[in-house]
Amino acid sequence: MLAQAKILGVISVLAISLAACSGNSESASNPTSPDNSSTVAPNSAAPAVETTSSTVSGSSTELKNVDEVKFKTPTAGALYGVFDVVNESSSASHKVSKAIPVKMSGWAVLANKGKTADSVIITQADNKKVLAVAPVNVLRPDVAKALNNPAYKSSGWNATIKSSNLPTGKVVIQAWAYDSTTKEATQLSRNHELDITE
Repeated sequence: MLAQAKILGVISVLAISLAACSGNSESASNPTSPDNSSTVAPNSAAPAVETTSSTVSGSSTELKNVDEVKFKTPTAGALYGVFDVVNESSSASHKVSKAIPVKMSGWAVLANKGKTADSVIITQADNKKVLAVAPVNVLRPDVAKALNNPAYKSSGWNATIKSSNLPTGKVVIQAWAYDSTTKEATQLSRNHELDITE
């Protein structure tokens, strides 16, 4: 029990330090910098495609049917990634006008397989409505170094959604590491609350 508590403590410190690293917007223009979570690297794929149907594309691994996805929380001690930033801010809540798109980023891995996630699914927390699917392909050497796995070097992701598609008021947004083989989506650490105004 004590060993498990120590592991969880180390993971919490790691998640907090990685989130803090991603809050530095000065290095966002450098695609090889540890923090480019707020921008897409010059040669990476375009941001995710939004969806209002049950078929979602826009990632390297197409999500064919949202209804088949099994959303789950990570097992104790496992870290599948962090939902770092919304509109270049690492704070937990954000005021957003319906006229301005919401940009978000973070990193995602399949911890049980030792590789990057196939894609990241962005949802509303209350009903798991899928808002976007993002490719996982942005350079994050900080993650690879911190987790001591070179396979995680391109574990970053970026997504943009239209806030006009969200209801007015407070909306909690979650991000999930998607495994296309098992059709499982494991929740990333940190949620973000948007306060949507007209």
